[in-house]
Amino acid sequence: MKLRSQSGAQAAQSTSVSAEPLAATLIETGALSPEHLEQIDGYRQRTGASFAEAVVDLGLVSPETTSRAVTAHQSSGLIDPDASGVSPAIVAAYDPADPLVLKLRALRSMLFNAEELRGRPARILVLAGVGTEDTAGIAANMAVLVAQLGVRGLLVDANFPAPTQHVLFGIDNDFGVTSLLAGGSGRDLPVVETPIPNLDLMATGPEISALSETVERVSLVAQLRALSSDYAFAIIDVGEQPADVIAALARGSDGAVMVAERNQTPLASLRALLDALQRSEVPVLGSVLAR
Repeated sequence: MKLRSQSGAQAAQSTSVSAEPLAATLIETGALSPEHLEQIDGYRQRTGASFAEAVVDLGLVSPETTSRAVTAHQSSGLIDPDASGVSPAIVAAYDPADPLVLKLRALRSMLFNAEELRGRPARILVLAGVGTEDTAGIAANMAVLVAQLGVRGLLVDANFPAPTQHVLFGIDNDFGVTSLLAGGSGRDLPVVETPIPNLDLMATGPEISALSETVERVSLVAQLRALSSDYAFAIIDVGEQPADVIAALARGSDGAVMVAERNQTPLASLRALLDALQRSEVPVLGSVLAR
């Protein structure tokens, strides 16, 4: 994974760990000693990790114990895999110790910071695939991880050839991005709540005619910025599409991350996308290997 961090130092979360419902639960059950709170607070300040992530990383509480405790507090972002309807592929919603989750948390720390997200315009990033079909899973898990920081966010499925996010979250695809681009959503965002706390989803929506022309003519990011003042962040999954379509969808965003696959991503396709993003003045924040 090669990533360029955000400009400026990563600010730490200022919320005291003693105010965490999870902290109280773990202390009351004897799983955690109050003496460790200062150590946890220091780790969170250095890394931007959530409380649940910190106690596991520091080896203070087992992942299993943490998962059970966190499930009791919906605001922490972990959910019951048997009752939510969310796909098991969204491991960030179930298992904070999964290898993919650990990998994406490193990515999250470079792209998002909870304190910097609060009280500012939404930070909008695009995930684009080059020679891989894995952008949906990467985008969905990343959106869940950012929402677990306690900030409200929006996952946008703009992968028109292969809509997937509505399937992963068990939601209908009756309206979404195409509704917004076609002007059929009025002043409201065509979004639905997901079972994940703090995370809404804008599905792809129904097919519309002249899609490529509409994408070029109507800025998706501008539409999101105009109507999404309630969100601290948005992640747009554009999948693998022609470079000019991806660049048009990403126009005006805070940056793009390319999802590639080892020994599968053609260098020519990677270069074409880089050039298209540069022409559209979209910062390329880095790349992540899906496999």
